Formats: sequence, structure tokens, C-alpha cells
Amino acid sequence: MAEEVTAEQELKNALWVWTQRTVVALVLFGGGILAAYFAWGDAADLRQHNKELQDQIVDLKNQRETLNTRIAREARDKEVCNRDLAEAKKAAGGGAGAAPAPGSPG
Repeated sequence: MAEEVTAEQELKNALWVWTQRTVVALVLFGGGILAAYFAWGDAADLRQHNKELQDQIVDLKNQRETLNTRIAREARDKEVCNRDLAEAKKAAGGGAGAAPAPGSPG
């Protein structure tokens, strides 16, 4: 004999099924959020690594600026030396009997 299911019982069963599905979906979603937080969450390691890289960039920029300053200073000193050499050649007799400068052809 089959039991008759009333409309009220059918509604309760449908409500119970959807409640179960909702709870399972929320548990799975919450578990995914929790797993993602543990995997990537606060990202303290990434922040520390980023800070180290930023510090390295600043150090390299400072080194580049220092080297550019040294290059400019050396170029200025070279110009001064070349000018002094040219003046010394002129004072030594117009350069006719003077020895050629090192590295110059002739």
C-alpha cells in the first residue's frame, strides 16, 4: 500500500532538499575561501619580497647615479688635461718640434 503524500508534506520535503543543497553549497564555498586564504591570504611573504626588490632598485639607482657622476667628473678632468696639454704644446714652440702626444697618430 502506498502512502499518500499531502501537499504540506511535499512542500516540507522540497524545502528540506533545497535547505540541504544551500548548506552544502555554502560549506563548499566557505571551504574554498578558507583554502584560498591559507594559500595566498595575507601574502606577508610577497610583501617582504616586494620590499626587498624595491630596496634593491633604490640601491641600483643610487649606484648608477654615483657612476654617472664619476664619469662626468672624469670627462671634465680629461678636458682640463687636454686643454693644459694643448697650452703646453703652444708654449713649447708652436708644436713644431714637440713630441706627439701619447696615443695620437704620427
